[in-house]
Amino acid sequence: MEITSFVLGMLTIVAVLILVAIVVGLVKINQLTRKTESLTQSCTEIESDLRQEIENANREIWKQFENCSRDVTMVEKTIINQIESIDREHHKHEEDLHREIDETKRYIDSRIDKVVSSGVLKEPKRQING
Repeated sequence: MEITSFVLGMLTIVAVLILVAIVVGLVKINQLTRKTESLTQSCTEIESDLRQEIENANREIWKQFENCSRDVTMVEKTIINQIESIDREHHKHEEDLHREIDETKRYIDSRIDKVVSSGVLKEPKRQING
């Protein structure tokens, strides 16, 4: 009977130890489950925040790109306008120069005609080619 009592006592102690180990294991599993859920939720929130920041940065980059494109277009138009203005000014100066050359030729011709008609110059007038 003593052996039976001893064996039953030992089995009881082993059963209690196993029960304590199971309870401690379940508590730890429960804690780890909560931590996992908390970490999963934190990761989801961080992912959502990162996606939002990426979208905002993408929008900002496109806005800057559009502004740069608009600025380049404005500079291009300004340069084209300046080139056209310079071209018009060049043509105007060229026309003025041709007009002055023609007026100078007419003046020289009239002076030569006057000299020839006054009899100072006996040779006939020669045409001046420009």
